[in-house]
Amino acid sequence: MSTKEKKVKKVQARHILVATKELAVEIKKKLDDGDDFSKLAEQFSECPSKKRGGDLGWFGKGSMVRAFEVAAFSAEEGAIVGPLKTEFGWHVIYVYEIKDDVDPDAGPPTGDEDADDKTLLMVAENYAHEFLMLGYSSKKVFSLFTSAHFKSANAVYNILGADVINEVIAGVFGQRNKKPAEEKPAEEKKPEEKT
Repeated sequence: MSTKEKKVKKVQARHILVATKELAVEIKKKLDDGDDFSKLAEQFSECPSKKRGGDLGWFGKGSMVRAFEVAAFSAEEGAIVGPLKTEFGWHVIYVYEIKDDVDPDAGPPTGDEDADDKTLLMVAENYAHEFLMLGYSSKKVFSLFTSAHFKSANAVYNILGADVINEVIAGVFGQRNKKPAEEKPAEEKKPEEKT
């Protein structure tokens, strides 16, 4: 009974990841001067989330590296925090929505339900890259796709299925066993040309 009543805090954030503190400070100044966060993320960020304007979606505690999590969960809604250093580089974080009393298994609609397969594959690959950058193993990444903390990743997993998600993760982690489907036709053509 008490498990059903449990509520958690979740935040929805964007971030820009760069290699140097100087660049992070410059980006923060641009943001303070009114520049658009999404556009700066697309222009400067070294994280695959740059394709979505730095959007990391909804996440709960225990999902991000400690320093990033502390900054995100300490921020007020609408705040831009940073520059902040983690082992991945320098982050500027924009926490654009906070929910304090969220059912751990619930989350806002993701919008992914209406996306085409190509878009869903791109989203899955972006999530896999982000989780890789956070230092997770491929096995842990698979479990994050099924986690209630990552509602969008979970929706993509539910639509594409376990096999496709496993292939995406394997590709991102350089463990591509089944995926050389693009390479096979080229190999098959060579023997035909020789005969």
